Amino acid sequence: MARSSSTRSRVLGVVIGTLVVAALGVGGFFAWQALNPTTPSTPDVEQTAAVSWPRIVTEEELRVFGAANGPVYWAGPRDGVQYELTITDTGVFYVRYLPAGAELGEPSDDFLTVATYPNIDGYDNLVQAGVREGATSTVTQGGALIVTTPEAPLSTYFSFEGLGFQVEVYAPGEGESFSLVEDGTVEILQ
Repeated sequence: MARSSSTRSRVLGVVIGTLVVAALGVGGFFAWQALNPTTPSTPDVEQTAAVSWPRIVTEEELRVFGAANGPVYWAGPRDGVQYELTITDTGVFYVRYLPAGAELGEPSDDFLTVATYPNIDGYDNLVQAGVREGATSTVTQGGALIVTTPEAPLSTYFSFEGLGFQVEVYAPGEGESFSLVEDGTVEILQ
């Protein structure tokens, strides 16, 4: 009897695994269409937002994707890195800069990462975060509100008044994320 139950469990596991792989394959198809510049019609965010695993993309694919699904921000082109794009089921876009030897999806906080969070009242949230104890708040000449907080010392956040999105720049070096935002290195993909 135990053997039969064990066999049923294995069969159930194989069936569930097959369904998961099939579902991921469908999501991968939509993501590939969004990232492949030769695809005749690029799907919008609703079609690509189901993708929740990272994929390596070229700079050209990243630019095409950003232009079609923006706003999507990044820290510009860099030599010696691969661009890892992750799209969550809520439509958050992450662009990570993976150096040689780093693996796709590697769970490390050693890499420059730019996240674009859509429709979260980004500017208003940053106004509130900027007045908390220990936070810093700066407005650039271009109108971006930049905020840093002691809770996330390696991240810098920014948004623009009247816009719902918010951008987070994470860099492993102290002060690096702020410098990248303040000097305009972080920009919208187009």
